[in-house]
Amino acid sequence: MYVSLPPFHTRREVMDLSDVIKENLLPFLPAKSLIKFMCVSKEWNQWIKSPLLAFQQSTHFTKLSGFFAQKQHQDPTFITLDSTSCGVPKPSLDFLPESVDLLASCSGLLVCQGREANEPLYVCNPAIMEWTTLPPPLLYHGAGAGTVLAFDPSARNIEQRYNLICAVPILGCGNGSELSFELYNSRTRLWRVLDNTLVELVEDLAMVGPGFYMKGVAYWLTNAGMVVAFDVERELHEVIHLDTPPSVRVSEGVLTEMGGELRYIGLRHLSGDRYEIMIHGGMALSLQRAVEISIGEVDCCRFRILPGFDGETVMIVGEDWIYCYGISDGSLQGKIGVEYESASANKHLAYVNSLVDLV
Repeated sequence: MYVSLPPFHTRREVMDLSDVIKENLLPFLPAKSLIKFMCVSKEWNQWIKSPLLAFQQSTHFTKLSGFFAQKQHQDPTFITLDSTSCGVPKPSLDFLPESVDLLASCSGLLVCQGREANEPLYVCNPAIMEWTTLPPPLLYHGAGAGTVLAFDPSARNIEQRYNLICAVPILGCGNGSELSFELYNSRTRLWRVLDNTLVELVEDLAMVGPGFYMKGVAYWLTNAGMVVAFDVERELHEVIHLDTPPSVRVSEGVLTEMGGELRYIGLRHLSGDRYEIMIHGGMALSLQRAVEISIGEVDCCRFRILPGFDGETVMIVGEDWIYCYGISDGSLQGKIGVEYESASANKHLAYVNSLVDLV
C-alpha cells in the first residue's frame, strides 16, 4: 500500500513547531500539567523527565498553586487554586516514611518534621513525590522554633541548592528569651549553630505561623508582635516592632512581598460583615494603608489572611471559603469553596507546583 508523505517543508514546519512548544512553552507550565504531557510522545516523555527541563520549569513557573494546610495532630491536606493543573498526587504527603507536620515551603519544596521519637526532618517535592531525610540538627527545635526554607531557583543556582534557617528560642535567660540561629546547607549536608544570638527583654519570642523568605532574608512573626529578620548571606539579624492595634491578632496576618518589598498584612473584624485590611510596609513595617471591606454573610468570624496569586493580591480564608482581594484596585473577587475547614488549620504554607529535583 502506498502512503503519500506530506511535503518536506510541511514536515519541517511541524517539527519546528513541536520544538518551539517543547522548549518555549513547557517550562512555563505547572508540574501537574507537564506530567500529563509525558504521554504525548517518547520524545516529550524523555524531555519532561530531563534535569534540564526540571531546572527551567523551577525558574520560570512561579505562580501560586495553592496551600498546604494542616490542623494540629492531623495529616496535611492541599487546597488547590486550580485542580486541573496544580494539584498534587498525595495531598496528605503519605509518600513520606511517616506522618509529618508542616514546617516551611519555598519555590516548590516543603520541609516537614516526622512524629516519631527522633522527629526527623524531611525536604520533599510533593508534585513528583521525591524526598530526602536531613541529618539531625544540633539544637532541639521545639514547638516555639521557626524554620525558613531558603531556595532560589536561578541560573546562579543550577545545582538547586537550598538552606534551612531555624530560629530556636532558648528560655530561662534572665528576664527574657535568647534566640539562637541554626543553619543547614544542602551542599555540605551539615548543620551549624551561629555564635551570635539575639536577646530581647520580652517574655515570649516564640514563632507564630510559617516563616517567610524573600531576597536573601528570612523573616518570622513572634508572639511578642515583632518580626525577626535574618540575612542568610551576611548572617546578621534585626528585630522590627510591629505597630498593630491591640484587637489585631498578629498571628492571623501574613508576611508577604508586594511591589518588591516586604509587607505585613493584617485583617480585623469590625462588625457584622465589615472587616479592615491593614497594610504595613517600609523599613519599620509601619501602617501605610487601612481599607474597609464588606465580605458578605459568613458562617463564622474566624479568618486568616494568606498570600495571593501575585504581589497585589491577598486571600481571606474562612472555614470553607476563600476570597481574593486586590490590594491595588480594591476588588473583592469571587468566593472559592473548599472542602476543608481552612480557618481552623493552624498552618498554611503557600505552594508552587514545581518539577524541582532533589536527586
